[in-house]
Amino acid sequence: MPNTGFYRDLTPLPSFEAAMDTQAHVDLPDDWWVVIADVVNSTQAIAEGAYKKVNTVGVACIAAIANIDRRLELPFIFGGDGATCAIPDSLREQTIVALRGAQRLAADSFGLKLRAGLVRVADLRAEGQWTRVARIALSPLVMLPVLSGRGWEAAESRVKAGQGALMVDPAAGPAEASFEGFECRWQNVPSFLDVKLSLIVVATSADAASNQQTYQQVLATIHEIFGEPGAHHPLRLEGMRLAFSPMSLAGETMVRTYGRSLLTKFGYALRMLLQNAAGWWLFARNIDTKAVHWSRYRDDMVRNTDVRKFDGALRMVLDASEAQAAELERRLAAAHAAGQLAWGMHKSREALITCLVESHEGRHMHFIDGSDGGYALAARQLKARLARG
Repeated sequence: MPNTGFYRDLTPLPSFEAAMDTQAHVDLPDDWWVVIADVVNSTQAIAEGAYKKVNTVGVACIAAIANIDRRLELPFIFGGDGATCAIPDSLREQTIVALRGAQRLAADSFGLKLRAGLVRVADLRAEGQWTRVARIALSPLVMLPVLSGRGWEAAESRVKAGQGALMVDPAAGPAEASFEGFECRWQNVPSFLDVKLSLIVVATSADAASNQQTYQQVLATIHEIFGEPGAHHPLRLEGMRLAFSPMSLAGETMVRTYGRSLLTKFGYALRMLLQNAAGWWLFARNIDTKAVHWSRYRDDMVRNTDVRKFDGALRMVLDASEAQAAELERRLAAAHAAGQLAWGMHKSREALITCLVESHEGRHMHFIDGSDGGYALAARQLKARLARG
């Protein structure tokens, strides 16, 4: 099967800053597909208090696609209310079936409508829309994709319009998804200063070199205001607590036992509570087992979190003081007035963590967002600024 291992075989770039140089990115093969999934009317759902459900469905989409063939290490970006992925043509039909499964999960378990569609890379390229990708190593076993090119945005526009894309209809055929590895077992993490900032920045020049310079300037500004990444990382060991509330753990139970009996759901929830109790004891004493080095699991977790990502827009979650947030907003407003960028920012009191765990011994990825719909609300602000010009 040609090109199936394309992303897995890419040499990781040395740092997130280096990955901002889009000249180091490579084109997706023509026979790959861009996959877009998002919760319809997510802003309204968040306003009604369903932000955790929205996040859960977004990560469940990623799990459904990643579990089709774990050997391939497909690129995916979590957007708060959905996900962007890329797949080889050989997985197209399996991906459609898995997305139908995610759509039915969203509707039946969470009362949400999940829109999903696929766009062929060759079709985007024929219109001069490029889809490029690179990756960086968060840790030896976990890679974070970095995306560039207008093709990703064009694919999203096609899917949202329902035109020019292979749309996924949950009622049009078989629906079967594995959500293995989906976990949501941590309490929300409170701010260590004042707020958690969910930030999205889009450079707006028609010149790619100017946009690259803008992103580098934004990263330099963040470093100047907030300090080293560890100083504004939204997760710290002292703020991470396993959840024991049935409400906090309900999301994972609903995803992992979808379509199962009430007895199975109860058994899963009980087992999860017992596992969290064991985890609390192991973490408190820094005890390792033969299978897992639990003494370093939370350190790995902090490293393996998507606190900074790029998919044609710079997305970050930062821990910030109100003064730092105000200074960042002032700098971004000046850059916006100069025609360099548009941005969206939302303040939350806590961060929400949703996890995809292939192995507790290093191979686990963690997705972070503001606890009340941070990225989705930042995106609404961003779109308003882009519309005003």
